[in-house]
Amino acid sequence: FSNNFTLTRHTKAVNVLAVSKLGALLLTGGSSSFLLLYFLASGEMIQEIYSPAAGYISAITWTDIDDRGETMFAFGASDGNIQMYERINDALFEFRSTTIGHSGAIESLAWDPYHCRLASVGDGHPQVWNLTPDKTFTSVVSQPYVARTVHFYDKGASLLVSYLESSDVFCYSIEPWDLKWHKKVSSRIGNTALDGNYLLVSGLKDGVDKYTIPALTCVQSFNHVILRNVPLQISSGLLFVGGDDGFARIFDYTTGAYRGQLDHGNRGNCITPVVVSNILLSG
Repeated sequence: FSNNFTLTRHTKAVNVLAVSKLGALLLTGGSSSFLLLYFLASGEMIQEIYSPAAGYISAITWTDIDDRGETMFAFGASDGNIQMYERINDALFEFRSTTIGHSGAIESLAWDPYHCRLASVGDGHPQVWNLTPDKTFTSVVSQPYVARTVHFYDKGASLLVSYLESSDVFCYSIEPWDLKWHKKVSSRIGNTALDGNYLLVSGLKDGVDKYTIPALTCVQSFNHVILRNVPLQISSGLLFVGGDDGFARIFDYTTGAYRGQLDHGNRGNCITPVVVSNILLSG
């Protein structure tokens, strides 16, 4: 991995990062309407996609449907639409479709490889989409609630939805669409990450809590000071959480011990996107 890795072309904020399943490629998206693709090993940028009509890039997910990996991805933007790109014969990624998704910015995307479904949150509402053979998405279900994050659970049979600034987590079965359970966590939710049968919740007040699913019992906490009430992303491995004062924090995922910080900006800068694949990248 190159020590001189820089996210070129992103002249404005880097909003989202996504490492491919095989760990070879990195996708980045930002407020400058650029989506960039890198080789992680060398830091070489291999493709740039410029989508000014879409506005700022707000969510990315890899959408692989077979064991090859690194063949398709989808991204959402401030225009509320979802764009799909596909890689043909190991060449560059090519545009495949645009789906009119939401009336507001796409806030979260999640991919279910078991049923080839995409879940999205935009303008505060969750939706589930089926991937068609022509690489477009058709709506399965939507709900009129103000949602923040979505995660496929139970091998794609269920959808976990969390709600911004509330303490609510809902679990829905998808076929048929039905509420399985609704529970509350002990803090207001800024962001969530799913790790097997654990839900990591980044609160808006004092750090990250780890909950069992489906009981939603808090089994561990990773406390840190929050100066500003903003949603901070989290990712497990070592546990990384974005910061609101110019750096990202690192915790030991097993013990909860604080391991240090990565400076990434000036004092007062908000560091939100964090993703892990043996390495940490923060924007």
